[in-house]
Amino acid sequence: MNLLSITTPPLAVLIDQRGYQLEAILDVMHRMLKESLIDGFEFQNLAEWDATGPPKDKAKFEVRLKVWETCEKYSVDELSVILKESKLPILSVHANRDVGIHLCSDKRREIQRGERLIHDSLNLAQQVGARVCVFHLWDTWKHQFDPAFLQRTLETIADEYPKVKAAVENVPINLPNHTPFEVVKEFEWITLDLRWAGMYNELDKFAEVSNRIVNVHLRGRLETAKWAIHHAPFTFYEVLNLLRSEWNFSGLLTVEPEGGLKGAEWADFTAAMTSIR
Repeated sequence: MNLLSITTPPLAVLIDQRGYQLEAILDVMHRMLKESLIDGFEFQNLAEWDATGPPKDKAKFEVRLKVWETCEKYSVDELSVILKESKLPILSVHANRDVGIHLCSDKRREIQRGERLIHDSLNLAQQVGARVCVFHLWDTWKHQFDPAFLQRTLETIADEYPKVKAAVENVPINLPNHTPFEVVKEFEWITLDLRWAGMYNELDKFAEVSNRIVNVHLRGRLETAKWAIHHAPFTFYEVLNLLRSEWNFSGLLTVEPEGGLKGAEWADFTAAMTSIR
């Protein structure tokens, strides 16, 4: 049976707190574990917590910048201590989402920051015992960058953290004549995100590299007590059946609530999580 996980930022919303408020996130994590809803968590190393600079992602940049300016900051070592003291099972770490933006920059200083962010998240994963670390390794809006450079960079750094599998996610891409699958298939370890696989209609292609997929992001929208995927040529539960029955996938299944969990009822959320079992 696959270990069932969930990404951490949306959890705080279930108790009417913000997705960057660490104490609130931890409170819901404890509740979920107590109710046996999951086996562990994918802990996101949020850009809003990074004291060295503000978020770079264009998505809701103005809002994220204001959050970064006001919210508490945490170093990797501080996060490690907090998580280890919590005794919560961290099955994977999601690196700062700005890694790829920095690595695809034309400025050496930006690239060096991207390299540091890779070190940070692999270090955090290793410290808390997570076997997988997820990366958005390229700038989704950039039309020109070198995938081979990204591969060399990640492999060189990942060699320093042998207990952690550095898994590249199939995020959207604007590099001409490339799709997410065509790039991620060259990496040793892969995180398969269902939303992006649906957007590019590439799910079937991942069957040939299923032995290198160590984490699947079950990206679904909570609708009453079930999960739904919109604008995709498959349903949420069809993919679950495919992974288990045809691919014999044994890696992590990580729920990523599409659009967050704003307005969600706890009973519906728990029923939806149970439906995956």
